[in-house]
Amino acid sequence: MKIGIIGAGLSGIIAARELARRGHTVELIEKSQSVGGRLATRRIGDGQADHGAVYFTVRGENLKREVQSWMSANWVRVWYADPYPRYVGTDGMNGLAKHLAEGLTVHLNEHVEHVHIEEDSTISVKTDVTRRSYDQIVMTAPLPQSFELLGSLVDQVTPSLRRLVYAPTFVGLFECTGDVQIGEDGILDHDLTPGLLKVINNQQKGITATSLISVYMEEAWSEEWYQRPEEETLAEVERLFREEVGDIDIVSRQLKRWRYAQAKDVWHEPFYRLSHQPIYLAGDIFLEADDPSGRTRFESAYLSGIRVAEAIV
Repeated sequence: MKIGIIGAGLSGIIAARELARRGHTVELIEKSQSVGGRLATRRIGDGQADHGAVYFTVRGENLKREVQSWMSANWVRVWYADPYPRYVGTDGMNGLAKHLAEGLTVHLNEHVEHVHIEEDSTISVKTDVTRRSYDQIVMTAPLPQSFELLGSLVDQVTPSLRRLVYAPTFVGLFECTGDVQIGEDGILDHDLTPGLLKVINNQQKGITATSLISVYMEEAWSEEWYQRPEEETLAEVERLFREEVGDIDIVSRQLKRWRYAQAKDVWHEPFYRLSHQPIYLAGDIFLEADDPSGRTRFESAYLSGIRVAEAIV
């Protein structure tokens, strides 16, 4: 079969790998200039900083086996353990996504505009570049974006799934001079200045030679500031950052705005199929029924990609 996957984040990439392994023809469609989604790393000056997923942990056997092969290939390594290992991409989190997508057909910089079922039951995916046809599709974009693409087909999605909402997150990226130490391992994530969620030193994390700090903001703070001007928001992120770590020399600053950073609730099945249609929804919001964490994370995205691929026959 020819299968289209909308969104080349972790779930989409993992689903594509598994479907291709099973002999299907698979295409990923991604609106950004790179694969990875929230496995995001930004070049700043002579260095780089992660500004999406900070690290990932492993609880289940499925991912544990994969991670061992990734470590053998030097794609990932252990950053620190507290008490269990925190894994990071050796060359940043986006570097891991790029390794995983090697050999896959990916259409980058292509925005999907509409998904339509043709009379012959094929699925037509209209983008800003062309129109593509598939036998089945998997949609891994955040649910509000997927629902918008489905048009009237969204009526076939159960209302309880349509009611799930996401919270935004801001991330400030600060290029500093001198030897900046952030905690023992390069992370502060407890008892911080109100508004701050975590502070990461990418140099201590081991993905860059320059001092680049990623400052993640709390959900409530990000919602409150989401509609304010970017310059004003970045200035407030910097003020809170300085309040937490003291006097530092910042030479450049950037702001990343994640509109759909974290789901406020989850769906306790690893994917969802539209009624009577070969259209599947997947992603980190879809958890296996026995998932012990009850929240979205790297492993839930990975497992969702595996499970949706297994369901397509």
